[in-house]
Parts: sequence; C-alpha cells; structure tokens
Amino acid sequence: MITRRQHIADVALQLFGEKGFETTSTQQIAKAAGVSEALIFKHFGSKDQLLDFVIKSGYQRIIEHNRGGLTETDALTFIHSVIDLPYKLVLEEPFFWKLQYRLADHETAQQQHERFMRPVPARLQVAFQELGYPQPAKETRLLLLLIEALWKIEANKPDEHAREMLDFIKQKYELQR
Repeated sequence: MITRRQHIADVALQLFGEKGFETTSTQQIAKAAGVSEALIFKHFGSKDQLLDFVIKSGYQRIIEHNRGGLTETDALTFIHSVIDLPYKLVLEEPFFWKLQYRLADHETAQQQHERFMRPVPARLQVAFQELGYPQPAKETRLLLLLIEALWKIEANKPDEHAREMLDFIKQKYELQR
C-alpha cells in the first residue's frame, strides 16, 4: 500500500516533470494529491526537501530496477544494454527523466546522476578493450556523449527516430567487432 508521503512525492514528481520545479507550488501539489499543504510540510519540511526526496528516491528505484545490467559478462551485450539505457529509462520513468532534464544545474540532481553513472565508464572501457578497440577510452567517452544526448532528447521531447538511432549505434559496434 502506498503511503501518503509517497503519494505526495509521486504527485510532486509528475508536476515537477510537467511544469518545472520553480513554477510548481506546494499548493498545486497539495490540490493534485488531495491533501493539505500543511501535510506536505509535515512530511518534507520544505519544497526543496520534497524535491531532494523525489530525486533521491527516483534514482534509488532506477538503481534497484537496473542493478543486474552492470553484471553482464559479454562485452557486446553490455555495450548494447548501455546503448538501450536512454530509451529504457525514459520509457519506465518519463516524469523523472523530464525532471532531471529540467534540473541539469541542480546540485542534488547532478550528484545523484553521477552516482548512478559512476560504474558505467570503467565497465564500458573494459568492454571495448575486450572487443579489441584500439582506443577504448575514447570509444567510452564517445558512447557516453551519445547516450547523454539521446536521453536528454527522449526526456525533453520524445523523438520518433530515437529508437532507430539507438539501433543504428548498436549496429555500428556489431560491425566493428
């Protein structure tokens, strides 16, 4: 059963994602959640603390849901799973990623994103080395740039060609084996 606190956070996530943090008031959240504004402050203390909770709990859900992805032992399969991440993550949590896009300069959002991505570059570099790429560090940086751009496009305004582009990138790595 979902708690009131979590219900408020879920409603806040949706509103922050749709309208932005700055333009969403606690009064709007309270109305949409069917609770009093005082209850929001009782549970979270402030709008900023509510945002921090939304960001941290969102990343916690995403990390738990995608935990097995970094244990993939086949190098090419691992690279493909990283390529699929932008589409998969935005599909699973569209409001969360839209909010992340809007909060590019927010300290908590940056910290949590870096924490989420921390193991990926090293594991990607190992995968490229295993596949015999001559410059695995540069391949890693290139792929991460592409992934970053694609998730931002997908989160901000879903692109009908994003899935096509992800498949094209995967084919590129299959052909270069």
